[in-house]
This record gives sequence, C-alpha cells and structure tokens, in this order.
Amino acid sequence: GIALILWVLYLLKPVLIPFVGAFFIAYLFSPVVDKIHSIGIPRWIAISLVFIGIGVIMTLAIWYVVPLIWAQLMYAKSQIPENIHWINDTFLPWLSSTFNVVPLEIDPEQMSAAVMDYIHTNYSTDSIQTVAVKVAQSGLNVIQLGGTFILIPIIAFYFLLDWKRMLDSLRRLIPPKYEHSTLQIVSECHSVLGAFVKGQFLVMFLLGMIYAVGLQLIGLEVGLIIGMVAGLASIIPYLGFAVGIIAAVVASLFQFGLEWTHLVLVFVVFGIGQIIEGYVLQPFLLGDKIGLSPVAVVFAVLAGAQLAGFLGMLIALPF
Repeated sequence: GIALILWVLYLLKPVLIPFVGAFFIAYLFSPVVDKIHSIGIPRWIAISLVFIGIGVIMTLAIWYVVPLIWAQLMYAKSQIPENIHWINDTFLPWLSSTFNVVPLEIDPEQMSAAVMDYIHTNYSTDSIQTVAVKVAQSGLNVIQLGGTFILIPIIAFYFLLDWKRMLDSLRRLIPPKYEHSTLQIVSECHSVLGAFVKGQFLVMFLLGMIYAVGLQLIGLEVGLIIGMVAGLASIIPYLGFAVGIIAAVVASLFQFGLEWTHLVLVFVVFGIGQIIEGYVLQPFLLGDKIGLSPVAVVFAVLAGAQLAGFLGMLIALPF
C-alpha cells in the first residue's frame, strides 16, 4: 500500500507541486489570518486582506526594483566593450607577466565567427527543427508555469479558509492510542520549523538589503543586483557570501580597474554583512532553531534542489 501511494504521488508530482506550494503559503500566513479573524472579521475577509496586503507589497517592490535592475543591466551591457578593452590591455598582460604564460587576447569578432562555425558544423537542418520544437515546448512549459503561479494563491485561499477543519480531519486519522504523542511531536516540529523558516526568509531579505545598500554606497553600479542575488543565495550557509563577493570583485574590476580602494571597500561591505549576520541576524532571528550543523544544512538544501527544484529547497530542511 505504501509503495502504491508513493508511486501514485510520483506520477502526480507535476499536479502536486501547486498544492504543496499553496499549503506552504497557508502554513506561513495562517497565524496572521487567525489574528485578524479573532477580532471579529469573517475569515474569508481576513484571508482577502492578507492576500491584498501581500499583493500591494509585491507590486510596490516590483514597481521600485524593476526599473533599477533594468538600468543596471543596461549599464552592464554598455560596459561590455570597455570591459573587453580592460581585459586585453590590463588583466591579460598582468596575468602573462606574473605567471609566465603565453599572452592572450580576446577578439569578439573571432569568438562570434568560431561560434557560427561550430553551429554550421555540428547542427543540420534537422537539428534546427529539433531546437525549434524544444523552444516551442519551452514556451508551453512557461505557460504551464504561469498557470501554476496563478493556481497557487487560489488553492492557498481555500486551504486557509478550511485550515482548522482540515487540521481536525487530519487529527482524526490518528489512532487514539498514538494521538497524544503524535500531536506532541507535530507541535514541537511546528514551533521549531515555523520559527526557522520565517527567520530564514527574514535573514535573506535583510542580508540582501545590507549587501545591496553597501555596494551602492561604494559606487558599484550593479550593486543592487549583486546584493539581491547574494541575499537569495544565503539560504545555503556561506553560499550568498561567496557568490556575492566574487561577483562584486569582478564588477569592481570591470568598473574601476585594478583600484585597491574599491576592492578593499567591497571586502569591507561583505565583512560587515557577515558580522551583522553572525552576531545580530542569526542569533536573534534564528538562534539554534533547527539543531542542524552547517554541513547538514548545505547537504539538505542541495539534495532538495536536485530532487524537486526550488520547492525541494524549501521543504528539505523541514523534512
């Protein structure tokens, strides 16, 4: 019976993803809905108010952040010729003289010609048709993904509407002999994992803000993008720091050249971020909520991503 259930769940994995995502959202926001409902507001209105608040916050964030990201992407695109010039005239000669290697030079036209030759040599008309079919399938997958994102909040709304009744139904499935011990374990898991997940998302957001503001203050044009990516990547311990500092150093070299002042300032920004994370954010927002070593956390998140993508990353630590 267990094997049959697992096999059916595996077959239904594409269908179950929006339901798991909706359940996760309902789990996160059910305390807020309960508080609003406790003051006498009907539950469906309380859920609607929470969803409207989330929508307003996301709209304001997108309205403010998207133009900044677009401007920084345009800046990065305009800097490509200058960056290639700096690599050819400064970095590669330094690399050649320091490590005694054969001098190199990047030629964009030669690179484009090599790519086109490779395409003509290795891809026939049938291959192009195959690529076109794959692109069309990717478009259908994008449409399906968009439908999933629309479906998740709708399912989450109904989960929140029937939250208590659903929990009571699950509780009645437990044999009376094991009900007390099972509810005690579930309660402990709820308190630990709820605090950890909420704290982790808050740490990611605040750390991304610290990195983005710090890099913008030292004059790095693409600091906002790097800070946001580093904050999101901090869901895995030390990955956000590693990704952010490498990207910031490369961006600083492209923008300012081999100028030690800005390189030192980049390290100062990420050093301050690590100090704030280690001595303020982690102790006050997370503490030792989950009781796992950093090695176990890294393995769990990477294994979850391999097995079930982004959703797997979210449920790996609770699992």
